[in-house]
Amino acid sequence: MWTVTVRGEAETQRLARLLGTLVAPGTVVSLTGPLGAGKTTFTRGFVQGLGVDPAVVSSPTFALVHEYPGETPVYHFDAYRLDDPREFAELGPDEYFDAQGVCVVEWGERVRAYLPPDHLKVELAPDAGDPAVRRITFAGTGDGSQALVARLRAAWEGETG
Repeated sequence: MWTVTVRGEAETQRLARLLGTLVAPGTVVSLTGPLGAGKTTFTRGFVQGLGVDPAVVSSPTFALVHEYPGETPVYHFDAYRLDDPREFAELGPDEYFDAQGVCVVEWGERVRAYLPPDHLKVELAPDAGDPAVRRITFAGTGDGSQALVARLRAAWEGETG
């Protein structure tokens, strides 16, 4: 597990963009945090790291899943409005998880039981005293995602000195 503090949307996106450059097809990222924590902002940076135009990213709250084509396609889920986690299962997430793309699941804690055993959990927590400051915690749930956290930490610390 690794926690980093960022200031502002630009730094949030820079960190997420770096993560996007490090992930492999098949990676599943679960984003958690309260409303306004920056999950969609994080996703914009993340997809940019995968070569997708961040301007196409919007919260998929009403569509449940958006697909962003690219060299590595991104499947962007939002579980916020689901009344029951089984609704997520009805979307057929395993087909997306098994595809050669990368999946981002906003409000992933709501559908935890349907995520693959090895996924990356990213928790965004705004600072109560300064809304521009966020603590972002990365936790791997398996060997692959734990190695991804270690690569991200090394790359970030290499950039920020």
